[in-house]
Amino acid sequence: MIEVLDPLATQPGVILAALISDDGVPVAVPGTKVDSSSSEGCALSDADALAAMCAGWLDELNDSMTLLSCDAPRRVVLRAARGSLLLLRTSGAVLLVVLEPGLGPDELWLPMEGVAARIQRILRGMGETAVAETINDLEPPSPLPKRAGTTATESPMTSLEKRSSGGDPQGN
Repeated sequence: MIEVLDPLATQPGVILAALISDDGVPVAVPGTKVDSSSSEGCALSDADALAAMCAGWLDELNDSMTLLSCDAPRRVVLRAARGSLLLLRTSGAVLLVVLEPGLGPDELWLPMEGVAARIQRILRGMGETAVAETINDLEPPSPLPKRAGTTATESPMTSLEKRSSGGDPQGN
């Protein structure tokens, strides 16, 4: 996931780009360009706290919008004197970007949408392989080894009846 976030994290003016879960756990956080010795850097380098704060904020916004009978916000912007915080909600994850002061959030929505689409494709692919593995695991192994003449849907008794009657088990 970090390689998907890298193009966004290397955009000019981006301090931090991260993918967080809906409950506030950082999933992928590429390296930041913040100096950890500054007071700003200490606050922004703690991705766990920032992710938890953003998830809580999105939940509060969602609750407020529900009271107004509106959909949950997909894009959220918080502008401040020291920069901007952008959140883009996707299904199951939130894309979080912190911008330097002076950079408008409108300049980054298109790259964020592209990263979100790539993440969704990756998650969809992971889900399809998990479903395929689950389907393969649904058929338990038989307690006895299968004979060479039987198929997966054919029972061993049907195969035995074919051999003893010399043909069709129906007697045709």
